[in-house]
Amino acid sequence: MMKLRIRLGAMMVLMLAGSAAAVAQEASEAVATQEAVATQEAVVNKQRHFPKSVPAGNYSGICWMGGDRYAVVDDKSPTAGFRPMTIVVDSLTGDILDVQADSLVTSHQPNRDEEGICYVAQTNTVFVSGERDGQIIEYSLDGQPTGRRLHTPEVFANTYDNRGFEALTYNAVTRRFWTTTENTLRSDGKRPKAGRNIVNRLRLQSFGDDLEPSHQYWYITDTLANSGAKSKCTLGVSGMAALDDGRIVVLEREVLRTASAIGSYAHVRLYMVDPKRHQPGDTLEKRLIAEFRTRINLTRRNFANYEGICAGPRLADGRQVLLLVADSQNQYKGILRDWFRSVVFDPTPTLPREGGKWKEER
Repeated sequence: MMKLRIRLGAMMVLMLAGSAAAVAQEASEAVATQEAVATQEAVVNKQRHFPKSVPAGNYSGICWMGGDRYAVVDDKSPTAGFRPMTIVVDSLTGDILDVQADSLVTSHQPNRDEEGICYVAQTNTVFVSGERDGQIIEYSLDGQPTGRRLHTPEVFANTYDNRGFEALTYNAVTRRFWTTTENTLRSDGKRPKAGRNIVNRLRLQSFGDDLEPSHQYWYITDTLANSGAKSKCTLGVSGMAALDDGRIVVLEREVLRTASAIGSYAHVRLYMVDPKRHQPGDTLEKRLIAEFRTRINLTRRNFANYEGICAGPRLADGRQVLLLVADSQNQYKGILRDWFRSVVFDPTPTLPREGGKWKEER
C-alpha cells in the first residue's frame, strides 16, 4: 500500500513562493488537457466524492452485487469486514450520481489488510483478499467467515512486504476467480522502485468454482515514468475486473510522492487482456483502453490513489461501466478525498489501437 505523507509546512512555503516554474507547469498541463483522449477506447468520467454520505476511509477494493448494490473493503477498518454501498450511475452516460455508504459489516476479527473483494451470486457470498496473511477468504453477507478460501499456489507466499494480493475479481458467466500480486514475487525477480526502472513480472492466477487453482499467465507492467533516485515512486497492479467474455481489465497504478506533496501524482492505466487467446504460462498481450492522471500542485488537489475496480452494469446502449474507488488514507490531513470514478467502454472486442494520449485531470 502506497502512503502519501504530506508535509504541510513545506507545502505552504512552496505555495507562497508562486514560482515561475509552477506557472509554466500549469500552462503545459493545460496543453496536455487539450490534446487528450481522442484515441482512447474508453470514456473517463469526472471523479466525484460524497462527504455527506461516505465516511472517511482507506477504501481499497470494490465489487458489484447487482442493481445499485456494491461492497467495498477498507484496509484500515477497525476489524475485518466490508461496507455495503449504494452507487447510482446515469443509465446513459455511466456518470456517478450518488453514493450512500452503510455501516461496516464485520466478523469482529482483526483486519487482514483487506485489499480486494468479489461477489459470488451463486453462493451469495463475498471473497476478500488479505495482503497481511496472503489469504483469500469467503464471508457470508453478515460478515462471518464460511470456512472456505481459495487454495492459492504456494509460490504466492513469496511476496515482498506489503506487495501481495490486492487485485481480486470474479465473473458469474465464466465462473472464474482471478487474482495477482501488486508487485513481482521475490522468487521472480526484483520489483520496480525509485532508481530501479524495471517492469513487474506478475502471475495472473485463475480459480474455478471448486476454489482450486486453474490457469496461470504472465503479465508485464509498464516501467516507471519517473524513476529518479530521489523520488518516491511506485508502480504495480492494484485491481482487476473480469468481463463476461473472459477478458480482464487490469488497473496499473503509478504513484509519485514528493517531500512537500507539490508535484505528487497518481497515474492510472487500464489495460485489456484476453487469456483465451493464449496458452497457460504465456505472457499476455495487453491493450490500453484508458489512461488518466490526478495530482497535487499549487492550484489542484484532485490526487486520487485508485486501488479498487470492478465491472458494473451495462448502459442503455450496451456499453460497459467500470467503477473505481480511491484510498484517501482516511482523508489524510483534510487534503485527500474519497474519490469515486466511472469509466465506460464498448465491450465489443476490437483490434489494438495505435497512439493515444493520457488525460490530465482538471
